[in-house]
Parts: sequence; structure tokens; C-alpha cells
Amino acid sequence: MVKIWDLPTRIFHWVLVALFTFLIYSGRWDDSLMQWHFYSGYALSGLILFRVLWGIFGTHYARFCSFITSPIQGISYLKATFTGKAKHFYGHNPAGAMMVIMLILLLMLQVASGLITSDEILWEGPFYASVSDELASLGAETHHLVQSILVYLVGFHILGVILHSILFKEKLVSAMVTGKKKDLGNATPRGAINPIALTLCIAISAGWVYYLFSLPV
Repeated sequence: MVKIWDLPTRIFHWVLVALFTFLIYSGRWDDSLMQWHFYSGYALSGLILFRVLWGIFGTHYARFCSFITSPIQGISYLKATFTGKAKHFYGHNPAGAMMVIMLILLLMLQVASGLITSDEILWEGPFYASVSDELASLGAETHHLVQSILVYLVGFHILGVILHSILFKEKLVSAMVTGKKKDLGNATPRGAINPIALTLCIAISAGWVYYLFSLPV
């Protein structure tokens, strides 16, 4: 077995799963949890900020430069997958990389729109009063639209993981738990975690979340 996913990346992934699940539930089906919806949104913003920073300063497979690809390459990989000619990737394959980038960008948009949104009854985002009515209205529309898009994308992501696991006999879920994948002899070394970089990424992200929690809701 070879080490691929570092601990910060794995923690990010599973905390994101938990937060996203709660945010969808509280945003769609349980208004009594709206205050916690806001708080979870703050936490999500810090989590996404951490992932962006870790995508720059993290270990090899966590860095964006190791997997960012073009849509054409992603589509070509999908075609190759169903013809049995897809190349093996230890980190994110081109299709998975496209999904990761889309999810991060949409989650950033979702968080940003939530910060300026009001339900016009009781709750307001912390920056709602700082923007125009037109921008707040656009933020609310965006928040609802992106929520639906994210649900579908996450569904496709889960389906992709299942299909990949079946077609390639590769345990992607367990790899995101243990951080390890089967060694085929040609893996790029993951590299060691830089403790200073990790500390700074956590500190910056935590500072942002602390700032949001200090604002009135």
C-alpha cells in the first residue's frame, strides 16, 4: 500500500460530508434549525478556505497543481473509462478533478450568497445590511439555485465513486479513510506534511470563522 491522502485532506472530506448533509437538511426541511444552519455555514466557509490554502501548501496529492485539468481531458477520461482504456491515477483522476473544482467553486458561491441573504422573516446573513436590496435578492435566488445544483452534483459524485469502485476494483471510500491505495509501483511520493504550513492554514481558516461568529445574525 502507498500513502496518498494526508490526514488534513481526509478530515476535510468527512467534515464536509457531515456539514453538507446537515446544511441541506436544515435549509430545506427544518426551519427550527436555521440558527445552526447559519453557524454550520460559517464552519463550511472556514473549511473551504482551509482546502483552498491546503491545495496550495499541502502534500503532493492535495495540491491543485497535481490534479487540475481541462474539461476536455475530463471528458476524454470518462470516454476511456467506459472503453476500458482509462489510465490509472493515484490521486484525483481528470473526471474526479473536475468534480472537485466544481464543488469547491459552487460551495464558495453558496457560502458567499448565504452571507448576504435574508429569509425575510427572522434570519439575516451577517452582511445582509451591508448590501443593496437588489444584491441581497440576487443572493437569495443564487443560494436556492446553487443548493439544488450542489445536491445533483454530489449525487453524480457518489455515483461516480460507486462506478469507479466497481469498474476498477479500487476502494475509493476506504482510501479516503486510511489515506492509502494499492501500490502499483509508480506512485509519486506524497511527501511529508509541513507543520508550519498546516498551522498557518488552520489559523487563517479558524480566524475567519471566529470573525463570522462575532458578527450578529
